[in-house]
Amino acid sequence: MAGSLTVFRKELADHLGSKRYLILFTIIILLSSLSAYQGSQYLKNNPNLGFLAIFSGQMFGFSFIQLMVFFGPIIGLSLGFDAINKERTSGSLSTLLSQPIFRDSVINGKFLAGAAALSIMTVSTIGIMIGMAIPLLGFGPTLDGILNIISLTLLTIMYLAFWLSLGLLFSVLTKKTSTSMLASVATWLTCVIVISMLATLIANAVVPITFTPTTTIGNATVPGRQNPQQTSEYRALMEQRFSIQNMILKISPTNLYSEAASAILGVIASSSFIGIDRSTPFRSLTLSQGLAASWANITIIAIGLLVCFIVSYIKFLRMEIRPGG
Repeated sequence: MAGSLTVFRKELADHLGSKRYLILFTIIILLSSLSAYQGSQYLKNNPNLGFLAIFSGQMFGFSFIQLMVFFGPIIGLSLGFDAINKERTSGSLSTLLSQPIFRDSVINGKFLAGAAALSIMTVSTIGIMIGMAIPLLGFGPTLDGILNIISLTLLTIMYLAFWLSLGLLFSVLTKKTSTSMLASVATWLTCVIVISMLATLIANAVVPITFTPTTTIGNATVPGRQNPQQTSEYRALMEQRFSIQNMILKISPTNLYSEAASAILGVIASSSFIGIDRSTPFRSLTLSQGLAASWANITIIAIGLLVCFIVSYIKFLRMEIRPGG
């Protein structure tokens, strides 16, 4: 335990003082502040949406959830992709293990330090957004809203910790930091961009919509607006297409987080409205309803975190480490 705390304190100090962390932290703070300001301006004219809408981006621009979907993987992976192989290559890992510190203390301390750094970033970002929004709006979250925000904070920390554990896994499995960095970038691009594109392409291929809208004038049928029967058929096909698309998107941790976070904030996940105009009304959910609707997503993220860390842990304990790498 003492060894883990020693490694934890050293690694946390390194994270908080690193240019990589400070740059990412600054970017997130700036974008979150802009999102809070933009959301507050919109909510002034639409107070019925409620305070929590500044996080969900409901009906306006980008949001905290979208920031985490895009930047979350980068933040988590950046703190973990070189946690082991960098020290292994430089020889400092063998020097560290020559001290009265067990191997499990090393990897436990590194993971906990990364998780603590991510927690500091998450809590600070959400706190700044709330601090900006309250003076601009003239009102703050209700007691129920505070519980929603706490739940969102915990979910976001777990989501970022998943990416941290995945980066740690890449660092343990590869000897070179360049390789683990490429694996991290490839994973980020796949989850954020590629899977979404593939989901759309596959859904369109499986459920093609080929008929041309027509309307009837007298006894003649001419191209134009859809008649009621075609409208019903079109909606049925679009629902099938969206269903397939959402099933494919379920393999992406970013989509799982987006759905769960949106539900926790009290609105239907944005992926449930793919392809539908943003003016479509959102159905309000209580926190208990949101957690009930998103428990599967939360469980999958938690399992992914545990699996990545356990594999990293076992691999690191069995790793052959020689002086000089």
